Amino acid sequence: MDTEKKEQTLKRISETIFSGCSAVYIIDAAANTYEELLADDVFRAAVGGSGDLTKLYKGIFQQISSGETKNNKNYDAFVDESLFKRENFSGNVKLTAQSGEKEYIYRIVRTAENENTVYFIENTETHNSDRLEKMKMDTIQENYLFSMIVDLKNDTCRNSATTEISADRQDYLDIKYSQWRYMISNMFMPNDKSMFLSVSDPEHIIEKLEKAKLFRMEIQMQNMQGEYIWVRLTFSRMKDFSRENPIFVYTVQDINNEMLRLLHQENIIAAVEEKNKELDNINKAKTVFISNMSHEIRTPINAVLGMDEMILRESSEEHIKQYAYNIRSAGKMLLSIINDILDYSKIEAGKMEIIPVEYSTAAMIDDICSIVSIKVKEKNLTLNLNIDENIPSRLMGDELRIKQIIINILTNAVKYTEKGTITFTVDCVKSAEEGMTGLRVKVEDTGIGMRREDMSRLFTAFERLEEKRNRNIEGTGLGMSIVVRLLEQMNSKLDVDSVYGQGSTFSFVLPQKVIDSRPAGDFETARKKRIEDEMPAVIPYAPSAKILVVDDTSFNLTLVSHLLKRTGIKPDTASSGEECLKKAAENHYDMILLDHVMPGMDGIETLDRLRKMGGRFTDIPVIALTANVMSGARERYINSGFSDFIEKPIVPSKLEAALVRYLPPELLEEREKQ
Repeated sequence: MDTEKKEQTLKRISETIFSGCSAVYIIDAAANTYEELLADDVFRAAVGGSGDLTKLYKGIFQQISSGETKNNKNYDAFVDESLFKRENFSGNVKLTAQSGEKEYIYRIVRTAENENTVYFIENTETHNSDRLEKMKMDTIQENYLFSMIVDLKNDTCRNSATTEISADRQDYLDIKYSQWRYMISNMFMPNDKSMFLSVSDPEHIIEKLEKAKLFRMEIQMQNMQGEYIWVRLTFSRMKDFSRENPIFVYTVQDINNEMLRLLHQENIIAAVEEKNKELDNINKAKTVFISNMSHEIRTPINAVLGMDEMILRESSEEHIKQYAYNIRSAGKMLLSIINDILDYSKIEAGKMEIIPVEYSTAAMIDDICSIVSIKVKEKNLTLNLNIDENIPSRLMGDELRIKQIIINILTNAVKYTEKGTITFTVDCVKSAEEGMTGLRVKVEDTGIGMRREDMSRLFTAFERLEEKRNRNIEGTGLGMSIVVRLLEQMNSKLDVDSVYGQGSTFSFVLPQKVIDSRPAGDFETARKKRIEDEMPAVIPYAPSAKILVVDDTSFNLTLVSHLLKRTGIKPDTASSGEECLKKAAENHYDMILLDHVMPGMDGIETLDRLRKMGGRFTDIPVIALTANVMSGARERYINSGFSDFIEKPIVPSKLEAALVRYLPPELLEEREKQ
């Protein structure tokens, strides 16, 4: 602010109550800034010479007022920027701020179109009490429609200050307060009359003002034209107020525009809340739909992949097996697309779970390489492995999601690389936190690369870069979006570097807890040993075991029966919950495989009734077979009383592992895989 402008502002302020002010600031509401014109040590230390309005608010209300802004009823009026920017603002706002034993009274006045001046006067013994009362009356006169001083002890009303609007109401000031109450109550709406009489009762006023400097109420009242407008009635105690000296100021402030604006805002808020509720219902419906579609789609895929598994097991004709391999490949691709959509919907709904477990770093990397190497070979690419021998042998983290992240990145690299190499690097970086390490993963390819302007779109769901050029690329366009969101949930982020036409590099560092700090060693050696360890793999063989399979789809019953063939088990079957309970009561079973979604009595209800039968049914292993793989499904089934959970399409090895885990050991025999 230039010197001339300061002088003009000071002149305008000096025409009001200025001498003795502790601080004076001019506020430029349009620029959201303030500048000091005058300040003592207290204000200069707390507020400083200039800055944005937030700094002014904090200095006054958090330092001078010891941070107790919530107790100050007028604080919102001060910090609300609309107060300074309203075109019709022309009055004063008064509030107090405390610093030690000193109390400051501030006032705000309009000085220019976009400017307001706020100044503070110290309320101490050095300031004449008459002058303070005059300030109070001046503020009332400038801001309020009507005001009067009331002496409850003598039951009198006397004039305090009069505005043009209230000039013709002087007759109210020549009567007793007890009479005035009933006269004025007729100006309120019929339903509000009794409320006003209750609030303005002398005993009520004394009780309230003994506890606080003022209290107020918002109500509708007739103006001089007989129209009902919103007003604020304020009962404010005078200096030295007490039960023995009950003198207070009564004021009426026109807040009609303010209330109409607030009511309009409330209507908008109500509309937004209603819309949010509607959107929430839509999201819930979407989640239910996706869950249902997951089940409905997985059921036929289960059939396709299950029968395909039977062809691969039982056919001896090579060309038939080749057809079966092709069916399995296409089925797994379809299942991958469904899983992407489900994962994305879970992330969007905030229901994606990160479940830390202990895992072997070498085994995890081996699993990833086994899956990706097939895709690499199909495109005649080279997969280079650069695995640091010194990475800890065992870590703790969500192994399943880490695999998903890395496989998605590697698969993406394979998709967009027509010739050359994919380099997969894994090492660790030191962590500042004890017992932790940073698992660093980097994937480099010699693919088509990305333009810099396209990189921001890489993680946009359902979108593929250069659609025409890449129209033959398989997938949903969700893979990298899922990668980014999963990494965020695990306190990491994906870094991308790319040169158009030359290739891309994706990397991240994932915080992991170290379980076993011994080096994992040479990856290839560990991989060969792992394969050797798995060579003499056996399958469970339990021809004497009695198992009941329950599913409302006859094909699924046939499929499970076929998958159990090589275990020697010939299961009984049931097509409903009722039939399950009947057969369980009539026969002894070592295990029950129970579908969830069935008409009539579903799997959860069937299990509940089975457990209530008591005796052997309390502990019999019951495994949930279901296509419902939405977030938290496993926990829900376990909490419902199931022993375990196997998702559809059924992976034969998982079914066989369940037999080993839950059948009585004496029923199991070992037989080498055919």
